[in-house]
Amino acid sequence: MSFAISDWVQGRTKDGELIQGFITAINAGHNVASVYVVQSDNDAAVGTTVAVLSSWLKEQPTLSVLDYEEPILDFIELALSTRDSEWFEELTERLHAVLQQDGSADDGNTPFLPHRNRLGQMR
Repeated sequence: MSFAISDWVQGRTKDGELIQGFITAINAGHNVASVYVVQSDNDAAVGTTVAVLSSWLKEQPTLSVLDYEEPILDFIELALSTRDSEWFEELTERLHAVLQQDGSADDGNTPFLPHRNRLGQMR
């Protein structure tokens, strides 16, 4: 298995649902990764952890995730719910930097990031 805990991945579940999220645990003996679902075509899967065969996953580039407001806001909510004040401060600083850069011209490379509220519903 070429994945590690905290890697961002995308793939399909055994039910064929498209998912995006990060790995929370790995069972190398069975080639299975537990993925915390951040985005899915099944809204009920968002916010849950699913077991997925590693061959059904591919790595997602992580360098741009914290370059956009929406994912940072999602992480801030997660930091608040886990009471991780250090991570909250780090994310808040990153959010301020992104918002300051947001005033510059759009380069057309902004990915589609659906808006979700805490319940996983579209706003």
